[in-house]
Amino acid sequence: MLSTNAFDRKLQISGMILIIGLVVEGLCLLSGSPIGFILFVGVGCLLMAIGMLLYLYSLASTTSSSAN
Repeated sequence: MLSTNAFDRKLQISGMILIIGLVVEGLCLLSGSPIGFILFVGVGCLLMAIGMLLYLYSLASTTSSSAN
């Protein structure tokens, strides 16, 4: 269940995206085919990058809004 606080909600969503990315990468490692590697790099790494950037953005936006 998502939190009602905007900061906590952003952190929870970024955490879910990171977990989905890790699951995709783990499943792709079980496959030995070239398509598994493409999915590993394309989907898994993309989800990991989105999760990390959302996490960093939520930290930066909270810090800048609390300074005002």
